[in-house]
Amino acid sequence: MLRKLSFVGVASSLVAALLSSPCVSGGDAATATLQVTLRPLGEILQSSERSVAASLIGLNDSTLSAEISAKVTRLQADTGDAVKAGQVLAELDCRDYNYALKQAEAGGQAAGARYNLANTQFQRNQKLRKSGVVPMETLDKIAADYDAAKADLAVANALVETAQLAVSRCQLKAPFAGQITQRHLQLGQQAAPGTPAFQLLQGDALEVSANLSVSEVQDQAQGSQLRFVADGVSIPLQVRAVVGQIAGNTRTQEVRYTPQDTHELPVGRAGRVVWQGKLPVLPASWIVRREGGLGVMLEENGVAKFHPLPDAKEGQPVLTDLPPETRLIDQNRLRVRDGEPVEVVAK
Repeated sequence: MLRKLSFVGVASSLVAALLSSPCVSGGDAATATLQVTLRPLGEILQSSERSVAASLIGLNDSTLSAEISAKVTRLQADTGDAVKAGQVLAELDCRDYNYALKQAEAGGQAAGARYNLANTQFQRNQKLRKSGVVPMETLDKIAADYDAAKADLAVANALVETAQLAVSRCQLKAPFAGQITQRHLQLGQQAAPGTPAFQLLQGDALEVSANLSVSEVQDQAQGSQLRFVADGVSIPLQVRAVVGQIAGNTRTQEVRYTPQDTHELPVGRAGRVVWQGKLPVLPASWIVRREGGLGVMLEENGVAKFHPLPDAKEGQPVLTDLPPETRLIDQNRLRVRDGEPVEVVAK
């Protein structure tokens, strides 16, 4: 019995000794400071080729429609056809409009005859009035008839021009050279004003559109070798315009570019606007995500600090206005948290 109690006592002493030993202290392990290494920003910045997503757009992608109501009697263009400016795409039944034109022309001839008669009488009576043969009241009535005939002739001429315009619209023509991307009309269909007939894309009026951050716009203005790259094709570009408005959701500005070389890329093709940046950038490998945003981890007075970079994008280098002497956390930058104490060690 005494031997059993002695064994229990020895075991209790051993457990107490182990728990008090610093090599197994749970509290010290939990509060161990994360060790990091640092590098100044000036050593990390580098010049690099920069790029943003972009697309090739058409300036004129027009929906053509008939301007009169008539039946389609002939189609002279179909989807995929290349057309010239002024080329007839479709013909409409024009009989009603031709009849209206003949009627207007007849009315114009009648009005012209009345005007000629009124003009002759007015000229003759003016001479007679100077001789005192015709009283003033008679001349006034003849002058009024002349003015009325002149007005009637103007109305008749306007009706003729209106009828001629309607007849000219019996042919639906291409307003510019391009390609028919859709044909909506069918043979025998009743065309109506405002109803889509053809979709016409102007092939020689293309631009590149991209959305850039404010810093990217500034860097691109100082950069060089601006080009659009897609499908292995590289097309030199020139900035046409920078939209002077920052989009509220993306905080970017739209930039339009004019291609400086011929190409066969289709409208709508996605690619990238690429340029050689002049300002130094922070490599993408140093950018981390914290608190739902992108930025870099800094060290200040033994504490890690997350510095957000609003213009940063995943996998792309970014411009920063931090001083070159700013100390960036290198080793363990992916593990360290904002506000966490750190221990700086040599590399």
